[in-house]
Amino acid sequence: MRRLDSYILRLILRPFLFFVLVFTGVIWLGQSLKIIDIVVNNGQSARTFLEFTLLLLPTVESIVFPIAAFAATLFTMNRLAQESETVAMFAAGFSGQSLLRPVIAFAAPVTVTAFILTLVAMPASQRTLRDRISEVRGDVATAFLREGSFQSPVRGITVYLRGIGEPGELLGIFVHDERDDDSTTTYTAKRAVLLGEGEGARLVMFDGLAQIAPRYEPNALTLLRFDQFSYDLSRLAGDDGTRPRKPSELFLPDLLAMTQAEAGGRPIGAYRAEAHEALSAPLYILAFPLLAVAFVISGGFRRHGFAGRILIATAVAVALRLTGLGLKAATSAAAVLWPTMYLPPLLGGALALWLLAGRPLPWQALPGRDAGAATS
Repeated sequence: MRRLDSYILRLILRPFLFFVLVFTGVIWLGQSLKIIDIVVNNGQSARTFLEFTLLLLPTVESIVFPIAAFAATLFTMNRLAQESETVAMFAAGFSGQSLLRPVIAFAAPVTVTAFILTLVAMPASQRTLRDRISEVRGDVATAFLREGSFQSPVRGITVYLRGIGEPGELLGIFVHDERDDDSTTTYTAKRAVLLGEGEGARLVMFDGLAQIAPRYEPNALTLLRFDQFSYDLSRLAGDDGTRPRKPSELFLPDLLAMTQAEAGGRPIGAYRAEAHEALSAPLYILAFPLLAVAFVISGGFRRHGFAGRILIATAVAVALRLTGLGLKAATSAAAVLWPTMYLPPLLGGALALWLLAGRPLPWQALPGRDAGAATS
């Protein structure tokens, strides 16, 4: 018995690792496109890009694990059935339920890992990622070091730099500031230098012109020529450390303890939905492999293959996950619906056990199917 369980467990683990690598690469690439846009637009280095993409990994793996577990189990069960190994097992006295032991032994540690990801790693990585993105977007000085293109480091500010001189001087500087409700100011200077960093950063411009245009006086324009002018960059910082946390950045106790007053303008259901998504999502890692076993094994052997069963199992798994996402959206609008988020994985597991108990598959219950099944 133990030898059979070990054999099936090894068969599942190998494709599982393969599917994890493949799906991680695909989903990680899609998620990284947003990061590339942020890194490029803010003039950051490849090291920053690598840091950001690594912080995406917990979120990516939480998506990949249920898919990879289902695909690996489905692949293994199909292989066992195609090579008549399941027929030999059943002839030796094993039942469909006996295949659940190695499948559960495989899915249980993956589920525990997924709980660690959703409850600990994901909130921590999302918080760190968004903090770093806020820092990058608030690093206005980098916009003054990019030649030949118009940059908008923060809303209402446009910057252009013609070039960088040998001593570190900025040549041909242009700063358009329209954040003031009463007027718009445009600074142009032949050269400038960046001094200080962080909160003390400032741009010192030489031999330039300031054009001040009142918003409510279209024909009025004030011109101020200057030999030297210091422009405070610390005022442009986009994040002062009081950025409101999104639900994905909070840990489970914080999500469950959140009140409407603390949530501000965001509905309290969004926090409840995020909390119960973290608890319910790993359950799919148990439900999906059970469905794979049930749909392939419970219908008996077929000489014509198992493509139909595989398609039905895949359709059922996709429908359950989409239903779960729909229930999460419904819970975001109405927090009292949070118990429904656990129904899809529980129903999936119940359906698998029902089929493995010998209940007929849906297509087997149709009139006239018994004779066809006997001849297959």
